[in-house]
Amino acid sequence: MSIAALALCVSLVACSSTGEPTSGADPTATSSSSSPAPDPTAGSSPSANSGSTDPDSPVAKIERAGQSTAPTVKAEPADTTGAVSYSDGVTVRIDEVSFGKETAQGPGSFPDREYARLTITIDNGSSDAIDLGTAVLTLLDAADATAVRVYAAEAEVTDFSGMLAAGDSATATYAYALPADARDTVTVVVDFDGHHSSAVFRGGLD
Repeated sequence: MSIAALALCVSLVACSSTGEPTSGADPTATSSSSSPAPDPTAGSSPSANSGSTDPDSPVAKIERAGQSTAPTVKAEPADTTGAVSYSDGVTVRIDEVSFGKETAQGPGSFPDREYARLTITIDNGSSDAIDLGTAVLTLLDAADATAVRVYAAEAEVTDFSGMLAAGDSATATYAYALPADARDTVTVVVDFDGHHSSAVFRGGLD
């Protein structure tokens, strides 16, 4: 009898431990119900810039594999209508600026969001090839907030890539969410490799 009673007791304990929810748990909760609904405006507002505080380098250089030293070739910032020129013969300029509104519909799209489209050209007048595979372009508004990249098909964007041989030029196009009332004062930062300081442009876009 004692053996049978012990077996019954063990069985009841096992049922109790598996049949009841853990303390504080909602037995009706699911993983999907704990996730917030998608925000239709997500990505439409610029995020705060957490880069460098150096006025000549407002965005910290990205870390590149095999690049442990600071840039050795530097250049002064330029106006958005000018060119940033380096001592080794490399120049960077904003060739063209245009504006548009997104028209795509569907998930991940932001119809009627205004954007600025910038075409950037790098002329390699130096004697060495430049690896553009890790080039990053950043646009800051008047409050030094980072504008969001726009990848809508109608913007026809193309990033820098590949090796730029000595004596050659490369052109790329980037688009950023930027309303019309924020175009008068911007900072454009082109971090194109680890050996040159970033090319910095300040001024308006028109």
